[in-house]
Amino acid sequence: MDVDFPTEERPWTTDTNGQWEAGWSFIYHLGNDASAILYWSRMPVLLLTIGFGIWLYWWTKRRWGVAVGLLTLFFYALSPNVLAHSALVTTDAGATATLFMAIVAFAWYATKPSWQRLLGFSLVLAIAQLTKFSAFMLYPYLLMVSVGMVMVWRQPASWLSRLKHYVGGLIAASAASMAWVWLAYVPHTWNMPQDVQDQLIRGSIYDERWQGLVQFMTNINDMSVLRPLVQYLLGVLMVFGRVQGGNVTYFNGQVSNQSFHWYFPQLFVMKTQVALLIFMVMLVGAIAWRVSRTVSARRLMTAFAANFRSHTAEWALGGFAAFYFSVSVAGNLNLGIRHILPVYVPLFLLVAIGMVQWIRRSQGARKVWLAGVLTVGAVWYGASTAIAAPYFIPYFNEIAGGSGNAYKYFSDSSVDWGQDLVRLHQYVEDHPEIDKIAIDYFGGGSPDYYFCDRRYTDSGELIATSAGYDCSKSKFEPWHAQYGEYQGDYIAWTFLENDRWYAGREGHDGYKYLREREPVAKIGSIYVYKLR
Repeated sequence: MDVDFPTEERPWTTDTNGQWEAGWSFIYHLGNDASAILYWSRMPVLLLTIGFGIWLYWWTKRRWGVAVGLLTLFFYALSPNVLAHSALVTTDAGATATLFMAIVAFAWYATKPSWQRLLGFSLVLAIAQLTKFSAFMLYPYLLMVSVGMVMVWRQPASWLSRLKHYVGGLIAASAASMAWVWLAYVPHTWNMPQDVQDQLIRGSIYDERWQGLVQFMTNINDMSVLRPLVQYLLGVLMVFGRVQGGNVTYFNGQVSNQSFHWYFPQLFVMKTQVALLIFMVMLVGAIAWRVSRTVSARRLMTAFAANFRSHTAEWALGGFAAFYFSVSVAGNLNLGIRHILPVYVPLFLLVAIGMVQWIRRSQGARKVWLAGVLTVGAVWYGASTAIAAPYFIPYFNEIAGGSGNAYKYFSDSSVDWGQDLVRLHQYVEDHPEIDKIAIDYFGGGSPDYYFCDRRYTDSGELIATSAGYDCSKSKFEPWHAQYGEYQGDYIAWTFLENDRWYAGREGHDGYKYLREREPVAKIGSIYVYKLR
């Protein structure tokens, strides 16, 4: 594929965080084939998702047998949330895989410590850090698990030996992982002038409370050997700053630039297949009933310690799902299901183990009943995914009333990535009665690219900028709420509900007139209204 890249344009050469403009220029403005670029750029994420699924089955089968392996893979492969993010050029699918594998590698080391296993664990831990900056949460979480091992386990017999093996081993692996991260970042900073990285540090962190840290980072940036780690740590700090800063969020008819603590719990309930939720409730109830029959807390603790020792990976994975979810709930950033995507695979595994083991330990009518519940639930689980296809991103379950009702509860990446712009263009082409349509588009695509003609200079050269489009003959008309009520016949939007915040702040009615109407078409996440 022959492509041009904006290597001479300011967003690429000098701008701080000019990646968005450089990306739009590369994909849409330079005359490249946007569809081909998007197709091939999605392929690595898709292959990673498939590869992880194969590994997940292999690992689970080795530990729990074919039935648990197949059921875990079934939950994973037919999850609308996994399918949605397997086709996006984002870090979320990769983080979901590498976070899981890092915890498995930790358990692999902890159950039989050796320097070879420690080195392998450190490498997987580093890969997780390189996949997504939020993987930094692995360090405090695994430290808590390591301390728990020292307190609960009885091997080695000396607590000092346990402290050395588990806490000391984790510290050593963490240090080694930073060495791997440093090595990976060396090519990124090899030819980067110091003043450019200093500018990047100062231009990326604005919070006054963090300026002392900014100064510290620019100081250590004087040492060339530390610049790769400075670049990595800058990314981590930007994530923390992003979470702390919040985002304009629509939730249950409310809009705020602060987080809603019930946002992620409700999102999880509404975007997780109901069959899986039922399995989870059944298993929690069964475990609670079994625990209530335990005669003493001491006996319960003894049983937990033994089980924790024999099933370290499963306990660590389940604990991480709870930890990651809790941190997301406590944070100030509500951006969509992708922010809690890593909790799903541990849940798939634990539910598969629980259901299969429950059936195996049951007898008579109970065994038949449980097998029937699992069969019906599996059919329901698969059917809900098939019905949602190919609109996996805006998937919502029956509790929410289906994907068509998503806009009543959530917006942003829980519903929309701007992924339906091409389908909207096709819809307009298939409906000749639409001679003009206003579009308020929110996403990474370019309506100009799909709806307008390209412009050329007098000498026949393509005008390779955002101004290089001729929309005079197009059916497309760009629109925003602050323009007032649209006077044409058709309008499409992808950002209607968040308009409540901006309209109130700017002192106009925004899209109130659209909220009082029913759309004539729902094209995935894009709604089309006929006004006249």
